Amino acid sequence: MHVIDPERNNVSETYSLRDLVTIARGYAADLVLARRLLMLFALAGLLLGLFLRMNSRKTYEASLSFMLNEEQPLGLASAIGSIGGLLGSPDQVNLFKILELSRTRNIAQKVFFQRTPGPSGEAELLANRLIAEREAQGLWAPAPFYRSPDPLKDFRFRHDSLDGFTRLENQALQQVHQHFLSMLSTRLSEKTNIMELSVVSTDELLAFELVTRLFDQMSSFYISKTVEKQEETYRGLLHKTDSLKALIEQKQFGLAGLRDQFRGGWSFSGEVPKSILDQEIRALQAVYAEALKNREIASFSLVSRTPFIQALDLPLMPLKSRQRSWPAALALGLMAGLLAGSAWVFGRRFWQQQQ
Repeated sequence: MHVIDPERNNVSETYSLRDLVTIARGYAADLVLARRLLMLFALAGLLLGLFLRMNSRKTYEASLSFMLNEEQPLGLASAIGSIGGLLGSPDQVNLFKILELSRTRNIAQKVFFQRTPGPSGEAELLANRLIAEREAQGLWAPAPFYRSPDPLKDFRFRHDSLDGFTRLENQALQQVHQHFLSMLSTRLSEKTNIMELSVVSTDELLAFELVTRLFDQMSSFYISKTVEKQEETYRGLLHKTDSLKALIEQKQFGLAGLRDQFRGGWSFSGEVPKSILDQEIRALQAVYAEALKNREIASFSLVSRTPFIQALDLPLMPLKSRQRSWPAALALGLMAGLLAGSAWVFGRRFWQQQQ
């Protein structure tokens, strides 16, 4: 039977702690002896921070907040949601749908091919301006030295006819959309149901134009698709009532003509067509009255179901800007230099101990 000696165990633990303290003192002494080397690393770190600060670009953030005013019909989902929220609120489902619409290419490409005044004063496509902004940061069509040049290098859109795009233009459109998504952020407040779109760019005017035009296209698309069925029903009834009205007026003019024709005398044969027209007019008027009622109901349904997306805070020029400050850049560089110098000293001591 093996018996553990508690005194020997305590001695081994004491020696272990003593070894750790000795090793720590050795590393600390190495740092003191290598203080000149650490100063050189710190100086290199300060130069790195200075370089990063001088090459950092100012970014601008354009934010737009908005809310949705929409009447929802009472149904099973809304009833259950109001009782326990097990299926979620129908309002929040629509809010998430709106935010997802802002990220789709179908909405974004309607923004990309709108024109805005460029730096030279001439109107240019927003897609080309976004490409120029990405090129200035070295993010558009990067091509390492070991690869062939990217076919999208120096690419610009020459027209906005999407149906006539070539494969290269479609590829460029997809790349523009991906870059746009990296610049776009969305947010939904679960307490207030207020939504926010935000675009960050090094081009102040580009950020402003992208977020405002994206909001316009997104809200227009959502409203039109939400009431598409009701609007189609209303237009059909409007066309039907207009046709019935024109037909009734035509019949009435025909009846008036017959009455003028037989004004000088009276005959049984002359009363027959007048009686037939009068019956047709009465029947059409009944149908017309019912169609008018259905049209008013459809109009009320269209108005009540039409959502209203209201902008709350629109972006204002000049936009809020951000850039790495001088103290932060120098502190970051100094910390990186000291860490690199300490790693060099510790690595050299470890290597010497292994020899």
